[in-house]
Amino acid sequence: MSKTKYRITKSLQKCEHCSNWTDGTKSFCSSCGEILDQHFRQEHSELPQKWESFPGLISYTKLNRSSRSKWFWLLEKLINTGEFLLSALILLVTLILFFLPG
Repeated sequence: MSKTKYRITKSLQKCEHCSNWTDGTKSFCSSCGEILDQHFRQEHSELPQKWESFPGLISYTKLNRSSRSKWFWLLEKLINTGEFLLSALILLVTLILFFLPG
């Protein structure tokens, strides 16, 4: 008796264009050549752009020369840390005042 284990390495996926089953690990259908999961891939590629346009709670200071000098980069990070700590302190005080009785 053979002790060989059989593994299925391919995942099957149905093509939206030709309705044939094809290898799901590939980007294109093996029968018609169209892109598999085109709607999902389009949404997935637009996701980082949506996150960049999402408004944050805090707008941090960005120094123009920070990419050229390590000292400006360090100064920018120190300013950003101070902005974050100040915002956290304001949030903490607001939460304490909000939950106080009376």
